[in-house]
Parts: sequence; C-alpha cells; structure tokens
Amino acid sequence: MTQVRLGVDVGRTTTVAVLVRPGDAPPVHAVVASSASLDRSLRDVLDALDGLGDAPYDRADVVCLTTDLDRTPTTPSPVAVLRISPACHPALGPSPRPGGLTRVVAGGSSLTGRQPAPLDRGGVEAFVREAAAASITSFAVCAAGSPARPEPELAAASVIARLLPGAHITLSYEIGTPGLRERENAAAANAALGTWAEHLTDTAGRTLRARGITAPLFLARDDAGLVSAEYLRRYPVIATASATACALRGAALLAGAERAVVVDAAGSSIRCSAVADGELEAGDAGPGPGGLWMDVGRPRLDTLPFGGEEPPADARQRVEALVASVLERSPGGTVLYAGGAAPLFGGAPDGIRAAAYGAARADARVELEQVVVAPGRAELDRVIALARDQALARVVSAGAAPGAARVARTVHTPVSYLPGGVHRIRVRAVGAPAGATS
Repeated sequence: MTQVRLGVDVGRTTTVAVLVRPGDAPPVHAVVASSASLDRSLRDVLDALDGLGDAPYDRADVVCLTTDLDRTPTTPSPVAVLRISPACHPALGPSPRPGGLTRVVAGGSSLTGRQPAPLDRGGVEAFVREAAAASITSFAVCAAGSPARPEPELAAASVIARLLPGAHITLSYEIGTPGLRERENAAAANAALGTWAEHLTDTAGRTLRARGITAPLFLARDDAGLVSAEYLRRYPVIATASATACALRGAALLAGAERAVVVDAAGSSIRCSAVADGELEAGDAGPGPGGLWMDVGRPRLDTLPFGGEEPPADARQRVEALVASVLERSPGGTVLYAGGAAPLFGGAPDGIRAAAYGAARADARVELEQVVVAPGRAELDRVIALARDQALARVVSAGAAPGAARVARTVHTPVSYLPGGVHRIRVRAVGAPAGATS
C-alpha cells in the first residue's frame, strides 16, 4: 500500500479513527464516544486524532468510512415496485415493503432467454402515472430472467424516465442474484435507501471538507470492500451493515493471521465468522434492510443474540461453543476478538480499532453476476471474457484507480436445472481506491 489512508468507524457507542501510512510507520488511532449526530461524531474523533500530534489526517489520500444503517437512520423513501413477468397469485407478488405501490406487468423472459410475452408498455405507463399521482419518484424494476436478458428492465426504465424525468430508478439485474424474489427485494430496498445514502455521503463529505480533508470519500461494503461515495448513492443496499465485516477482516489483518476465527459484539448480539487470506466466508441469502429477504454479498455470520443491552452471565460459555462450531469449518484458525467483543472477552487491546483499520486497509470491490447461454466452449470463453471486462469497468466506476483494477475471482457453473449451455458467471474485481495522490 502506497497511500495514506484514514479509516473511520462510526459505531453505536464509540467512533474510532485510524491513520494508516505506507512503509513501517505504525498506525495511529483515536477513540471517542459516539454522539447522536454523524457530523459531531466525525468532528470529535478528528479532533482527538489531531490532538495526538503525530496524525496529520489532512494529508490522507483516501478516507474510508464504515457505519451501519441503524447507526445513521433516515426515513426510507416510498417505492414503486414494478415486476415484469407472467401473472402470478397475489401471495407470490412483490412484497408491499418498504411501502408504496406494487404492480406486475406482462413481459420478462426465462433464464434461457425465451420471451413468454412482450413488455406491456401500456401497463408500465399506467403504473408510472399512478406513482406520480401518489408523489412517488423512486422505482424498483425487476424482470423475470433479467440476469440473462436485462432488456425488459431497460425498456421499462426508459418509459419511466420519459414520463417522470428525474425519477430514481433501480434495476434489479445490476444488483441481485438469479432468484427473482431476492433480487426484487434487493432492488426495492436499494430504491428506498436513496435518502439515507444522500444524507450519509453529504454529511460525511461536508464534515471532512470543513476539517481541510480533500481526499475522496469511500464507504465500506457489507463484505468489507470499498466503493466511492458516488457509487454508494446509486447502490446503497450493498453497504448497510459493513461494520462487522470490517471488524472481522481488520482483526485478522492486525494480528497478521492468514486464517482466523473472529468474534465481534455489536448491539444485542455476538457474531463470529471465519477469515482466510484476508477474505470473509461467503454467506447466503438472508434478511436485509427492512427485513426483506435478499442476497447482496454479505459474509456468513454465526450469531448469538442475547436480547438485552448486556451479554448474559453464561456468555463466555456460549461464545466458546459458537467459536468451536466455526472452527470446524476453518480448522487451525487463530481465535480473535474485535470491536465490542475485545473488552468483553479479553481480546487484544487494539481490537477496538479493528473495524476502522479493516476499512482503511480495504480495496474498492464489485461483484458481477450473470446468467448466460453458451452452447460451446468457445462461446463460454467469449462471454466470460466479456463479463470480466464489464467487472473491470464497474470497479473503476466504483472508485478503483484504473491502473490498479484487476479481476480477483471468476467462477462459472452450469445451471443444473436448465438445459445444457446455461451458465452462472460470477466475477469479483478489485483495485486500490483512486486517491488524492498516486
């Protein structure tokens, strides 16, 4: 790492700032009590860091912020959720959460590209007019089969933009996985979180500039990667619960552990996950913002809820059992305690700064997932190469320095329940965040 990076973790009880410098210079950190205001929390921790005398934070090339949705809440925007698919039973229709309107119109396709019906443009137009009459300007569009064929979503978006200029439109194929319900929920939550993302990035950016910090602002994703403030404003659903992931990864980095099992305490639960070679164990679909079931790339967390402000008397025994179960999946891992778990269970003294450090040490990251039809090997190689190029372009748009962007992982698997030639492609692209200096 050749950049000076400022990592900040705005938590429920404490706000931590860590200045990470290249070379052998040790990180410098400050800890203050969090306030109800994001602006005040940032100002206080920067003042504390400045008071140390050896932390010129205004020279940072990049600022990396991690915080959770429930730490900086705002009222979600009402959303008009448009599903493009064959008709279905009302019980299987779009979720009424997060509030607003829902509609199903004809169109979409199968994952093999077959179109059961053309897009019902008249139905889309009627829905847009209904939303406009209700003063709803945030839309989530989800078409059946869009991971393989996004054209119906793009066509619907053009209708919305024509009838309601300035509308905020989320297209599900840009975010979610092949499952229609999970992808639709992710799109709906993303559209509802636009106000939160604008408040978060505007407030943080304004506070940093007032302290003389001109470095670009990055926000931590839920998988402990980074995205630029501009990217977060478009895709906020990927960064609503990043603090735990940053703490888990940061604890392993601070300890120099290639393989670790890390315990973190936050709110009314204790969470545990495995870290291998700096990467968190991948998770499956689960509840996201608003309780909606979705899959947006969060890590796997084994959780011990305790339902109150303080852990129960037998917390240590229960945590030991939790750690043992995770160790079965990651044998030989070093057990570490980070964040709120560090003082509770005798972790390393620097465990309190793990989340801020994890954010500061992260790179820009995007995940691209597509379903493609490729009858032969040559066709499959061509679409994989195209997906890799798209992932590289997307990570640069997420803030990676163009010269540093690279493909970190490519996975393709046949979709077993469909005819031969249908493949699921997943590409991860990463890169050092573009900073104020190279």
